[in-house]
Amino acid sequence: MLLNEPILNSERTEIYIQNPSLINPVSEYYRVNADFLRPWEPAREESYFTREAFCERLELAEKNFHSGMSVQLAAFDRMSGNLAGIVNFTGIIRGPFQACFLGYSLSESFQGRGYMHEILTTAIAYMFNEKRLHRIMANYMPRNGRSGRLLEKLGFEREGLARDYLLINGKWEDHILTSLIRKD
Repeated sequence: MLLNEPILNSERTEIYIQNPSLINPVSEYYRVNADFLRPWEPAREESYFTREAFCERLELAEKNFHSGMSVQLAAFDRMSGNLAGIVNFTGIIRGPFQACFLGYSLSESFQGRGYMHEILTTAIAYMFNEKRLHRIMANYMPRNGRSGRLLEKLGFEREGLARDYLLINGKWEDHILTSLIRKD
């Protein structure tokens, strides 16, 4: 598989496996959206935004894709060529579990136009049909109603609440636990 070619296509995007060839658009995405994403992500040191750090993370994303540990995607808008969103399927566990965790972010400039629903619909189908996973788990902070509505629209079902689940922007945050199970 050539990683400099899209592995998936949605109506408005081309979706690539994250790899070192994407260092410029990925680093620009995080730099431009740093303030917008801050309330929803772990606190980031300045070193997180260095070229070397992005190169290391993208090399690891490529390695983990080939080893089957994760599928980290970058979705580019066809019209503008800009990186619209990031989708990460991580912690892939095989054996009797056949599951992973889903994380995602969308550039501030693409908000409110259905991009993430479109990207996730395509990416989830890939994970179920090509990677043959049975369960995808996605968790969101109760105050992130937009993410909750998106997951519900995609068919994710609420399974519970995890107290102080993740350290987000320097504060332990509760998360609503959801999952989507492959129907077959």
